[in-house]
Amino acid sequence: MKRKMKKILSGLLCVAVALMPAAKVWATDVEEEAKKAYELPVQSNEIENWPQGPAVYGQSAIVIDADTRSILYAKNMHDKHYPASITKVLTALLAAENGNLNTDRVTFSQESVNFLEPGDAYIGMRAGEEISLKDALYGVLLASANEVSYAVAETIGTKMQGNGSGYEKFVKAMNERAEELGATDSHFVNPHGLQDENHYTSAYDMALISAELFEHPEILEIMETYEHTIGPTNLVNESRTFQQRHEMMETWNSHYYEYCVGGKTGYTDEAGNTLITLADNGKMRLICVEMATRGQHIYDDTRSLLDYAFAGFSRQEAKSSILESAEEDVHATITEKGSVYVDLPVGIPQEELEFETGEENGVSMLYLTWQGQNVGKVAADVDEKAAQRAAGDGKKPGVVTSVRKILEESIWIVIGAAAVLILIAVILVFVIRRRKRSSFLRLSRRKQRRQERQRRRRMKRAARRSRRRGRKRW
Repeated sequence: MKRKMKKILSGLLCVAVALMPAAKVWATDVEEEAKKAYELPVQSNEIENWPQGPAVYGQSAIVIDADTRSILYAKNMHDKHYPASITKVLTALLAAENGNLNTDRVTFSQESVNFLEPGDAYIGMRAGEEISLKDALYGVLLASANEVSYAVAETIGTKMQGNGSGYEKFVKAMNERAEELGATDSHFVNPHGLQDENHYTSAYDMALISAELFEHPEILEIMETYEHTIGPTNLVNESRTFQQRHEMMETWNSHYYEYCVGGKTGYTDEAGNTLITLADNGKMRLICVEMATRGQHIYDDTRSLLDYAFAGFSRQEAKSSILESAEEDVHATITEKGSVYVDLPVGIPQEELEFETGEENGVSMLYLTWQGQNVGKVAADVDEKAAQRAAGDGKKPGVVTSVRKILEESIWIVIGAAAVLILIAVILVFVIRRRKRSSFLRLSRRKQRRQERQRRRRMKRAARRSRRRGRKRW
C-alpha cells in the first residue's frame, strides 16, 4: 500500500514538474494582458477639472452613485464583455420583483441539473428537490450555484406573461428589464452567466442593474451574509452549507472593505475576472463594476476606485434657488417630491451647475450637469410651448444657460453700466472745463475791451491837454 502511495505521489510530482514551464508561460501571458489593460485610457480623467481616478487592470470599469446614477469614474464603460456570474445579479433582481421570497417554492427540473459541466459552480441539488425562493437566492448570490440559477429562472418564468417555457420567458424578461433600467449594450441568453458568445453586457449596464438592488433590502440582506445553510429537503436529509465569495465582505480577509455592503463575483476563462461591489459610507451609496480583468488585481482595483469616489466627490442636496433657476431656464416644473441630490467634485459650488431636459422610459427629466456630465436628475414636466417660444427667440430648447453664465452676464452688465457712468463723468468734466474756459475767455475779452477804452480815453485826454498847451504858447 505504501509503495502504491509512493508511486502515486511520485507520478503527481512528475506531472507537476512537467506542467511548471507551461504554468509560468500562462502566468506571464496573464500579467502581460493585465499590463496592457492597465495602460488603457480612463475617459473620465479627460474631463476638464474632473477628479483624476486611478488606473486599473480591468479593460472596463465604472463607479456610479446608486441614488443619482451619476457616473463618477469611467473606463471603456460601454465596451461589451462576457459577464460570467455577475449575470446572477439580474437573475436575483427579477426573482425578487416577480416572486415572494418567503412563500414561493423552487422545484429543480432534470434539465436544471443535467446541463452542468465539470468545473461549473453548484451546490449539488437533485432533480425533483424543492426549496424556498429565499434559500435559492442564497445559493445564487453566495454560492454562485448555476443549477439554482437555472431553476429560479424556470420557476419565476412560469409567473410571467408570454409564450414559451418558464425559462424562455425569464430570459426574455432579463433583457426587457435591463433595457428598462437604461442598459444599452447587453444581450442575455441565460440566467447564470456560463459562457455563450451571444451573452454579453457592459460595465455601464451592470452598474445600472446593480443600483436597483438598493431598492430591495431582502437582496442586500442575502449579500451581506457570510454563511448560509439550506436544511434537509424533500429528497435529501442532509444540510448544505456555503459561504460568501466576495472577499471584501470577509472581515478577516486582507481585501476586506468596511463600506462594502454586497456584490457579486464572476469568472470564466473567456470573461476573466468580473466583479460588482456595492458600498455605503453613510453619505454616498456607490456601485463599482470591473470587467475583463486578468491576474489578482480586481479587489485592489475596486478599493482604489471606491476610495477615489468617496474622497473626490460630495453628495449634496440641490439648493432651492438652483432648482428654481433650472425650472425657469428650461421652462419645466419639477414633479418628483422630495429632495434632489447632486454629486459634485469636492470644492465645486452648485452655482456652476448647468441644466438640460431629456426623457427616460417616457418620463421627461431635468438633468443637472457639470462640465457636460450628469451629476443629478429629477422628473419634470417641460412646457413645450414656452420652449418653442424660446427657440423662436434664438434660444435652443432643452439646453439652458447655467447659473454661472447668468452671473457672468450680470457682471458684464455691471461693467457696461460702470463704463457708461465713467463716460458720462468724463463728458461732464470736459463740458464744465470748456464752459469755464469760455467764461475765462469772455472775461478776458471784456477786460481787454475795457482796458482798450481806458487807453483811448487817456490818449484823448492827453491830446486835448497838448492842444491847450499849444494855444497858450501861441
